Amino acid sequence: MDVAPAALAVRPDLAGVELVVLGDSVAEGRDDPYPSGGWRGWAGRLAEALGLPAERMVNAAIPGATIAQVVAEQLPVVRSLRPRLMVLNCGMNDAINGFETAEVAAHLAEVFGWARSAGAVGLAAPVPHAPPLLERSIISNFRRKRILERIQLFNAELRRGTRAFGMEFMEPDVVPLVMDPSLWAIDGIHLNSVGHAYVAEVIIDIARSLLGEQVTAQTG
Repeated sequence: MDVAPAALAVRPDLAGVELVVLGDSVAEGRDDPYPSGGWRGWAGRLAEALGLPAERMVNAAIPGATIAQVVAEQLPVVRSLRPRLMVLNCGMNDAINGFETAEVAAHLAEVFGWARSAGAVGLAAPVPHAPPLLERSIISNFRRKRILERIQLFNAELRRGTRAFGMEFMEPDVVPLVMDPSLWAIDGIHLNSVGHAYVAEVIIDIARSLLGEQVTAQTG
């Protein structure tokens, strides 16, 4: 179920949701379309691999979202859900626009805190170190350097936040091929279908492991 947060009223049919995805346009699946329309993305591929029908997944991601917008616009509409798995994929917009580290840490704590209280296992995807857009854009070397520094800082906060709440951070070196320009759309800021498929393969393996550990903990 790939819908905008505004459409996610609290409804009885959402009670069985097992997967919640929060984030920006990459989480939304931009540039990886279904033949019938709409975005598939790594999230749709993950749901398929886990055997989840559309009604068991809520993808609340919004294009252009920062972590502050994830908390303000996406988190409120999924708070009542009790998914088994939550995946967060954002941070590039924060790196481009700038952020205060303390504010990012507080927002991440809200997201991971909700996931933990909901009984979900949580996974945070990293911000890619150097998307092709940064090399193609006509920006100063100073600004390019600052964006790259912010990417590192944001990933560091993701790493700290996941550790503090018992969640999982997908280290950038787990997806080394994401540095390959052929995995990116022509705009250089979104993954293409090949890129989404590659990222999905990695997330699927991690998700299966996390969900297996969750079942073991509940039955052990």
